[in-house]
Amino acid sequence: VADSKESGILENLRKYAAMVVESLAYRMDYLIAPNIKTGRRLGLFDCIAAPCRDTCATGQDIPEYMWHTSRGEFRDAHGVILRTNPFPAVTGMICDHLCQNKCTRVHYDDALLIREVKRFNSGQEEPELQPASSNGFKAAVIGAGPAGLSCAYFLALAGFSVEVFERASRAGGMVQYAIPGFRLTDEAMDKDLQRITSLGVKISYNTPVDSEMFDRLRKTFDFVFAGTGAPLSAPLNIEGIRSQGVLDPLDFLFRVRAGEQATIGDQVVVIGGGNTAMDAARTAYRLVGEKGKVTIVYRRTFNEMPADQGEIRAALEEGVEFMELCGPEEVVTADGRVKALRCSRMELKEADGSGRRRPVKISGSAFEIPCDTIIPAVGQVVETGFMENEDLATREGSYLTRIGNVFTGGDAMRGASTAINAIGDGRKAAEEIIRAAGLTEKVLQTNTPKAHDPVEIMKKRAKREFAPRVEELPLNDRKNFRLVQTPLGQNAIMDEASRCLHCDELCNTCVTVCPNLANYAYQSKKIHFPLQRILKNNNGSPEIKNEGVFALEQGVQILNIADFCNECGNCTTFCPTADAPYLVKPKLHLSIASFYDSGDGYYLSQLDNANNLICKENGALFTLSELEHQYVFETGEAVVTLDKEDFSVKEVQFINENITEVSLERAADMLVILQGAKSLAPR
Repeated sequence: VADSKESGILENLRKYAAMVVESLAYRMDYLIAPNIKTGRRLGLFDCIAAPCRDTCATGQDIPEYMWHTSRGEFRDAHGVILRTNPFPAVTGMICDHLCQNKCTRVHYDDALLIREVKRFNSGQEEPELQPASSNGFKAAVIGAGPAGLSCAYFLALAGFSVEVFERASRAGGMVQYAIPGFRLTDEAMDKDLQRITSLGVKISYNTPVDSEMFDRLRKTFDFVFAGTGAPLSAPLNIEGIRSQGVLDPLDFLFRVRAGEQATIGDQVVVIGGGNTAMDAARTAYRLVGEKGKVTIVYRRTFNEMPADQGEIRAALEEGVEFMELCGPEEVVTADGRVKALRCSRMELKEADGSGRRRPVKISGSAFEIPCDTIIPAVGQVVETGFMENEDLATREGSYLTRIGNVFTGGDAMRGASTAINAIGDGRKAAEEIIRAAGLTEKVLQTNTPKAHDPVEIMKKRAKREFAPRVEELPLNDRKNFRLVQTPLGQNAIMDEASRCLHCDELCNTCVTVCPNLANYAYQSKKIHFPLQRILKNNNGSPEIKNEGVFALEQGVQILNIADFCNECGNCTTFCPTADAPYLVKPKLHLSIASFYDSGDGYYLSQLDNANNLICKENGALFTLSELEHQYVFETGEAVVTLDKEDFSVKEVQFINENITEVSLERAADMLVILQGAKSLAPR
């Protein structure tokens, strides 16, 4: 009987193990493990922000359009997107969606399918765009790519007369000409373009801009935006690179997109790890035939590849072979035509200027990869024949060039990058132009401001809800240029949007992940009052001056309870900011012994007639006492009585005769911390 029971238990364990292996709930199939930490710094207060929105180059209010979508308010959702992004149809298909990689949902189940929700909304009812009346200013835009058209869109909304000068016969730049048809349709580009031209934006096609015409534009228009992009492939300087069978990657993609026949043989090697390399490899895969082979050669590893992870995964699934840590050295030829690519194995050393680990050749490791065609996709080069490169330089935080009233953005400013970066640059440059013209930015509005009960948001995090599966063409049906991904239907999109955790309204991540309950969230009153500074004049009397405004905008704040915190760093790992909550947030001590034995921090002393919050910083003590009708702020240099309603100075007593001024900034911080301390230790 015992043997039978043990056998049954073992069988159940085997069944459970098999289920776990197959279950999506336990599967981690990321190429690179997700990390929601962003570059945003963590503040003492008001730290709530959505990491998806922080990461989006256009600043899309993703939680808001998720909220409208979940309620079936698709027109309003579409309007939210158009506030900062005039290309919802295009980016709904090809955006590298870094926002999605930072979704807080990755801690629970799957990241929201943000790009899919945008794609769905782009096909819904168009919000009515109402540009401001003409303001009398004229703007010229050079280049009808994502940056130039984005800039034109926002300038037109603000009432500018805008003309775009494009050297090609169609608008869209690299997006229009280089992105393969299995990723982006002509209809998506046309839809977004029509929206822009409907605002009155004029596009002059087949109009290249040379230095003479550039000078004329500067004289004719009040403002000029240069968004010429990076239309040239960067050279790869290895022996034999000019041999027959070596193709320019952009020319290859242009010709295939235009429907021209491309003969590339059965074996193709693509050099590079960026999005252009992925597009070239996936395009070549569709041309080499059933028995053909496409290989991507990259000097580093998957972890360092700049390409969109989704595109890397798609290439892998379609059968493209990846050879990591391989450095190309020579194109081997026979009778003047490509025969093979000679490479050496590489190893990664310390980081280089790009922040990625530097590949170094392993001596004696050379080998050859047989091939008929080589496509070196190692980057793109900006071409601006009408301006010197040094003239394109901008001040930090600005899109204004060294040439007065000439602005730039996108690839022309940052080098070859993504469509969403170019779109974001176009918008931000337009905002700068609008300010330079002394005007107010035109903002598209939606109907209903969203707001959630914090308890309901926390309940959402108690249940795992995985993202729906996006239908794709079967892998055995990819030798064509039909669109690979099928859009989700309305019900699936609404359900998916409802998974949003609305991190712009409530975070509390550091609270939920702390095993010791050392991070404490408390409800705080919103505060807004003039922040005052006390100056001692020549006769020793106090003089009160305003030095700005102290504002507390968010209703939830965080304290770190020093007595419970063992500084394990768990909150640091999960916090979406670049900082550590246990180090940055106010550190409250529950006992006076803990307070005096530690470094900086706070302690609340509750008496019958007062709540006294004591602060220790660099050995100095400060106290804010809450009395029935007033606050009293004490330092080693002064005692300041403050009004209970507006925190204004009522009375000052200087203790130190040498003191010349007293700032109340620390007192204002202590006022907020006092709210949390009182809620943690109520009478």
